[in-house]
Amino acid sequence: MQKKHIILLFILLISLPTMAQFDRELAGVDYVRLGDENSKNSVKFQKYSLRITIPKRLNEKGSFLINKFEYAKTVIDYSTGPSILKDLERFHTVSYTLGYRRSLKNNWSLIAMLTPQVSSNFRSSLGWEDIQLRGLVMFTKPIKPNLRLSLGLMYGVTTGIPLPLPIFSMMWKPAPKWEVNVGFPRFGVKYQLAPKTRLGADLFMVGDNFTLTKDLFYTDEKIDNIRIMNLGGGLSLTQKLTKHLKLKLNSGYTFYRKFEFLGGNDSVLEYNLDNDLYFKVGLSVGL
Repeated sequence: MQKKHIILLFILLISLPTMAQFDRELAGVDYVRLGDENSKNSVKFQKYSLRITIPKRLNEKGSFLINKFEYAKTVIDYSTGPSILKDLERFHTVSYTLGYRRSLKNNWSLIAMLTPQVSSNFRSSLGWEDIQLRGLVMFTKPIKPNLRLSLGLMYGVTTGIPLPLPIFSMMWKPAPKWEVNVGFPRFGVKYQLAPKTRLGADLFMVGDNFTLTKDLFYTDEKIDNIRIMNLGGGLSLTQKLTKHLKLKLNSGYTFYRKFEFLGGNDSVLEYNLDNDLYFKVGLSVGL
């Protein structure tokens, strides 16, 4: 199997996990870091994000809407490079998600989401081309008390590939303390270590697609956007601090990295990066 096909399969397994979940989170903050001061031949990233979710139950039983607002700031440390990089160090992402869930016949449920977002350096005014869309339509059904099936379709440009992708996922609980998710878009294992502590192992993707609101050129070639992709695996710890507050820690190591400047669909400049450490810490407030 060619390398690009392996990467696409990995993206299908792990991309857009939050789009596939109607969880009970009302608000959350995250901090992500990839790379440290000792990293060699590496572009280092820091990302700060804040999200707020407003759920609304509808009159029909089992149906509700969610309104989710999210802001993220990404800081890129190139260490060395051309002078134009000073305009490509800080990016902002603003998004809004409208979600809908409805119970159907025979224990099926419908989940649909639409997310317009802007991810840019905001150096000048925005245009329609700076708006990116993500979407999802998914049907879920409990096959057995310990087995749930999910089928659907999702669309996104976060990986730089604007096309629809299929969803197939099985959530299996082989024992009271174990949970296994296999398929698209989730892949991972969780274990309930204690009533308030859960351990996990999963695959992860830290990726973005940033547009530029100000024309920049590298060796006379125009840069339209930046594509970032970091794939890896690691461990997670979720600790319930209070009835409504959770702390989550993730750490791992990448096994594939891609970072390039694009002009249209053509690569203008691509970095050959070493794999590196990944760390994430987050707090969330839920019902």
